[in-house]
Amino acid sequence: MDNIMIAIGGANCGTSPVMPYIGARFDGKDFTRIVKLYLETALLRCDFDALDIAQSVDDIGDMAMQVNRHTADGAVLISLEAFGSRKSFNDFGGSVVKYCSRRGGRSKIFCEDICSFLSLAVKSDTEDGGAAWQAVGCPTATVDVGYITNFDDLKRALDPDFQVNAAEHIAMGICEHFGMPYVKRDDILSYPLLCSSATGKRGKKIKMLQALLGANGYMTEIDGIYGKHTDDAVKQAAINNGMSETDGVNAALWRDLLLLNKQHVEFGSKCTTALYIQRKLFAKLYKTPMDGCLGEQTLCALNEYLKDIESGITVSRSSGVSSDVIKLLSPVGGGRPRLF
Repeated sequence: MDNIMIAIGGANCGTSPVMPYIGARFDGKDFTRIVKLYLETALLRCDFDALDIAQSVDDIGDMAMQVNRHTADGAVLISLEAFGSRKSFNDFGGSVVKYCSRRGGRSKIFCEDICSFLSLAVKSDTEDGGAAWQAVGCPTATVDVGYITNFDDLKRALDPDFQVNAAEHIAMGICEHFGMPYVKRDDILSYPLLCSSATGKRGKKIKMLQALLGANGYMTEIDGIYGKHTDDAVKQAAINNGMSETDGVNAALWRDLLLLNKQHVEFGSKCTTALYIQRKLFAKLYKTPMDGCLGEQTLCALNEYLKDIESGITVSRSSGVSSDVIKLLSPVGGGRPRLF
């Protein structure tokens, strides 16, 4: 099949209860935004066309209209469930993939194919969706990866490795459903080499680059056109990761954006690995900035974590953060416990 379009949306999940240690609420939009970007990257890598149907809207009816307007071949809605008043955490948790009753047959098979790869979810026995989403003219799947009001589910949702894993496994299920080969995330040969002279170039691979830049905090429009803003974002990413801005998009930069090369980080460095460290710490409820720079506050948070897991390791300005220390952060979950 050629030019298969998958529409990707994010449900308005609202905010979580106040998280202990961090002293702040988490907005579910932050989760759906980044998982959409990772899913868009994965689908484009596998030669689908991907459409973000909720870049500026939250209303399910408006999203359904966009899906139909673009005659998408499938639609996936990413969400976090909630239960209760959101004033405190509760024990309602778990994950599920749901389908709409009107499109039951086609959508149910679509959901089953996603579930067959999505280890974090199980197929729902309940038909769901609401009148607006039922009006979509293609197979749909609503992927609720957990509860924003469940302490453990929320911590997993904050974890960057969990986010990538969720997106990639959804993509595997979509590939299975449409009979498309799944291209592994670490297959560097599937990522194009580009330079500034590529300005004006268009296509799925450019859109994939833009989505991945967005997932790493570099703001650029995801329009599939290699323009000035995209080139500026590429140059900044190259500089931040110790490369020359004239190198363009080479294999080394792709590996950094994909976090396939998490090596030693010097104090004061601003790079994708530093942002990864901060995201992992935040998911484990250690307060740190999220600016992608390995500064004093991030080192303090990391040392608190290393002390709590009794690693016997301390990091400092002079030592920086080694790849061995980064591996200690890698497990999804863990960190500080629930207080109430």
